Amino acid sequence: MEYRLLKSELGHRLPTVTSTNEWIRDVSIPFGSWVIAEEQTAGKGRGQNVWQSLGEDPLIFSGKIRISAAEISLPLLSIFVSSAVLKTIFHFFPEREEDTTVKWPNDIYRGDKKVAGILVQSEFTNGIFEVVIGIGLNFFGKNVPEILKDKATFLCDTPLEEGVLERFANQLIVNINQSVIALLDQGQILKDLVWIEDHSLLKHKVIETEWQSRMVRGRVLGIDELGFLLIMTETGEKIELMDTSPKFRII
Repeated sequence: MEYRLLKSELGHRLPTVTSTNEWIRDVSIPFGSWVIAEEQTAGKGRGQNVWQSLGEDPLIFSGKIRISAAEISLPLLSIFVSSAVLKTIFHFFPEREEDTTVKWPNDIYRGDKKVAGILVQSEFTNGIFEVVIGIGLNFFGKNVPEILKDKATFLCDTPLEEGVLERFANQLIVNINQSVIALLDQGQILKDLVWIEDHSLLKHKVIETEWQSRMVRGRVLGIDELGFLLIMTETGEKIELMDTSPKFRII
């Protein structure tokens, strides 16, 4: 089948939208397209969560691609897209390498607070994944709502210079495409997983989560070749987590 990765010439810019993910899912929007909105009134998060853009000039981005289901693990795609975001951050803001990490499976943290969220949605048809990738990144702002002060912060300490947001989006498209292509090469997957684990918020951490209707606690071992989080429990049991539960927390 023919892949459809993001194409720089298929970009759209909107002043306001309810959700960039919902907008780009429209069948009239071809695969390879992407969109940036200045404002989003009903941003989507994982599950029933919402994404709230904060501060000045946030990145509100969605892209639509098509890939073979036989060759791609969706959990791995999610963490690889997160790594593409982090690599783009380091490209423009190298000082952030000191304190910014990927939080499995699809968030970006500065310190212990979230600055970006990634939402990967897919539909399966005739052996093909039709994938929408949504990214929200809060670059700079002066205030975080009281309800989010313990959970969210901004990537930068000063406002963006003119043109940085546009250049960031263009480089992000390149990095997302490279991440998808890497998923077709087992050797490259292993190399990229090493990079991701080196920049993982959960590296060597002890976590607690609900698993198979019971609470478990264990030390993070890493991420496997399918994108699952591997942990060793207190009882010596090795388990694989495909996703976080609402009770997931770092001890």
